[in-house]
Amino acid sequence: MNKKALSIIPAALLMCGSFGLNAQEFNLDSLTLSGVTAIEVPEALEDVLPQGEDKSRAKPGPLARKEWTVLVFMNAKNDLSESSLLGLVGKWAERDIKEMKQVGTTDKVNIVVEHGKAGEGSRRLLINKKGGFFSSGETRYSEDKNSDMGDYRRVIDFVKWGKRTFPAKKYMLVLWNHGLGWIDPNLQQHAAGTGTDNKGILFDDDTKNYVRTHQLGEILRQAGYVDILMQNACLQQMAEVLYEMKDGAGLFVGSEETMLAQGFDYEQLLKFMNADTGFTDEKFSDFLMQWYRDFYAGGMSIGPLTMPLDSIPAQLSTVRSGPLSELPSRLDAFTAAVMANNETGAVRKAVADVLRFTSVDPSDKKKLFAYYADLYDFAGIVGRNARSQEARQAAGDLQGFIKERLVMRNVGINADAENGYAYSRTGGIAINMTLKAKTVPPQLAQIHETDYSTLSLSRDSQWDEFLAWTDGVWRN
Repeated sequence: MNKKALSIIPAALLMCGSFGLNAQEFNLDSLTLSGVTAIEVPEALEDVLPQGEDKSRAKPGPLARKEWTVLVFMNAKNDLSESSLLGLVGKWAERDIKEMKQVGTTDKVNIVVEHGKAGEGSRRLLINKKGGFFSSGETRYSEDKNSDMGDYRRVIDFVKWGKRTFPAKKYMLVLWNHGLGWIDPNLQQHAAGTGTDNKGILFDDDTKNYVRTHQLGEILRQAGYVDILMQNACLQQMAEVLYEMKDGAGLFVGSEETMLAQGFDYEQLLKFMNADTGFTDEKFSDFLMQWYRDFYAGGMSIGPLTMPLDSIPAQLSTVRSGPLSELPSRLDAFTAAVMANNETGAVRKAVADVLRFTSVDPSDKKKLFAYYADLYDFAGIVGRNARSQEARQAAGDLQGFIKERLVMRNVGINADAENGYAYSRTGGIAINMTLKAKTVPPQLAQIHETDYSTLSLSRDSQWDEFLAWTDGVWRN
């Protein structure tokens, strides 16, 4: 296969996009926000299929209990349904389903998908091994041409249905779509997967709906515990997002940074699970980290071409759910020591130099408007530059907690040459951070539907108050 270097990664190849904001000219007057309040999360409909669901295809009775059921909520009702580069690639959901069909459901592992496609609604499928030309490799259980894949209640219904119909000793839930971390963008003016608001989690362009950060926790509360939750989406491996879901899953898999639309390799994943269904979280994490290293080393296949990925920074990690309950007190100990000792110099250094992830503005190469930063790296910079022993100790304690207890495995790949940092510095979990921009237009807040102070981590810790303090230190 010929190799040809491509100098850019188009937005169509990412599991997220951009807000399309210009770092110099924020013309957001057309955006409106009727009032920022905590989201009222209604109860889901108990075991009721959404209106319009075709029940005629439902198969009788649950199957025998297996070791694992993998539930993939695959929302391609957006630009991930049809995208292309040089006319060679597209249909990212279909590509991943094709990978699943190389292994299919076995006597040990069920692979179940709700596949939403732009303009066509969604189908609930049991994925089988594709055996020949006339084999589709799938069993269709239902079809809903009016499905809202951006409704968190549909995710709940899918998980409950999947558990009831395909019972197993353990469950994995994969949320497949775009991702934007904690920021829930205001979609009053724009479609979810195109143009200005080409980011979020589980965006449905047909219905203009998506799952908010608060609702992620509600999904697991009502659908029940899953042993592994994987987010096949950008920017989701951050403290604010995972803390919302901390009681509903055993292990969280995701990326602090953008992910390519190629996503996880489902063929390799299913082969790994079938080879040893009793795998530990550690063994599973090791498998994922090595796969990610190999993927970026080998490049991305696009038709007859192979796209080198050695200039694309990337990150993947697994986070334990149990220690997330301790995160507020760990953050409070760190922030209290920094503020009590007035470590303004250390904070300025950390805000300026911390490893940051994708900016809300795609042209912002200096990441002046990048909200998300690596928490481990931030604590390390503060600790190395703090004057007081108390602040240095608190920073070291926070880093130790992240490395030894909270994050199970982490891999950072390549470097951000523009900003001069290697992704090997990442610690595995991101957090909201004071922007590097000295002047922040007030209109920027209008892209947010959710008020940061209403998030569970903000309510349970002093991190939002600490950010207000660091904002003042940085801009003054």
